[in-house]
Amino acid sequence: VCSAIQNQDFTVIDDYCTGLKALLYLKSIEELQDWDGQSPPTFIHQKGKPVPNVTDIIGKKLPSFGPFLEKRKKIIAENKIKLLSMNANASTNIKEHFLPKRPVPTVKDVIGRALQCIGSYGELNIREQVVALIDEEMCINCGKCYMTCNDSGYQAIEFDPKTHLPTVTDGCTGCTLCLSVCPIIDCIKMITRTTPYVPKRGLPLTVNPVR
Repeated sequence: VCSAIQNQDFTVIDDYCTGLKALLYLKSIEELQDWDGQSPPTFIHQKGKPVPNVTDIIGKKLPSFGPFLEKRKKIIAENKIKLLSMNANASTNIKEHFLPKRPVPTVKDVIGRALQCIGSYGELNIREQVVALIDEEMCINCGKCYMTCNDSGYQAIEFDPKTHLPTVTDGCTGCTLCLSVCPIIDCIKMITRTTPYVPKRGLPLTVNPVR
């Protein structure tokens, strides 16, 4: 580590060590397995504020812009009033404390842990494909995923002509371009592909031969 970012008392190295120890501790707690390192799961939100899943309330999707936004606000407000009346006597100041249920590994235990994962490209399982999944409740309809997929990807994202909600088609190759440009963290996630992946190499020469 160069002196430009390292203090003379080696606080950078100390941060590395304490951060790794904290991560090993968190990984030993079963209730926190859905965390991404030291970051808790991202809740469904709009502009940083948690919002309920409108699809679960009314059974259909509504985007967060234009006249749809006003309808969403009304539905969410009515749902909040309903929940408040149901939970008027419930206590919300309950904190859960989790403890490791297995021994916490030391730093020495994880040295060289990733060496067994090093291999050649030919050793990879080509059947383990992933595809993009867009959380429509968190989507802000910026269009960046659609733009980058159509410009530099496989044109695998379509917009609903009425609601402008993006949808990923079977043409997705799991390149993660859309995830990289999305401004909302965890709005787009890569999930395991459930259908066989058939690469698209263009039109076969027998169908449209080059002359």
